[in-house]
Amino acid sequence: MKLEIKGLDKFKTTIGKLSTQMDYALTLTINDLIFDAQSSLNKELKGGLKVRNNTSKAFAVDKAKKSNLVGVVRMKDDWHLPSLEHHYKGGEAEQIATEKYFIKQGYMTDNHSAVPIKRMTKAAYRKVVAGTRNTRGSKMFAVSTNNRDKRTQHLAPGIYTRLKRKVKPIILFTEEAQYKKKFDMYQTVDKVVKRRANQYFNKNMRKALGSAR
Repeated sequence: MKLEIKGLDKFKTTIGKLSTQMDYALTLTINDLIFDAQSSLNKELKGGLKVRNNTSKAFAVDKAKKSNLVGVVRMKDDWHLPSLEHHYKGGEAEQIATEKYFIKQGYMTDNHSAVPIKRMTKAAYRKVVAGTRNTRGSKMFAVSTNNRDKRTQHLAPGIYTRLKRKVKPIILFTEEAQYKKKFDMYQTVDKVVKRRANQYFNKNMRKALGSAR
């Protein structure tokens, strides 16, 4: 009985092409995945934080090469939102300029954080700083973390504004204020890989083999 495999020469040629073009296909696939992941992270950030700024600048991509089959999608160090990293990692909040001013003025220690009662814009923070700096005629006043004034000892440390018959807190000074982890960067990227890896690899393998003809 004679057994024969037809088309073996063509198969050997295809395997040769596969071997030489594999790195090229993998490079293209990794880069497709990291750009896809970058897009997903930007959409997640924009929707989750309702950020008006151009979130496409929040994440950077380092492309893979045939000589180094590693692609990276990472958070930019110089992006405009100082707290962005903590939304992904959680943990203690980074001090902002207003907090540093409060520490300098002796309103709170560096172990405290200034937590606004409601979300505040940069302009609102500047207004608070101006109000506490120019106390004469201002409706704002500070209750420090080491407050010994009997008239305000019933108030929690923070920044207050005077109303007609009461005072209203604007910012409170709390110890070890922390961000709760809001996003999972690794999970988002993992979903992209599981959903698109085969699709991108098959497309790029066909492209690589076609270019080797």
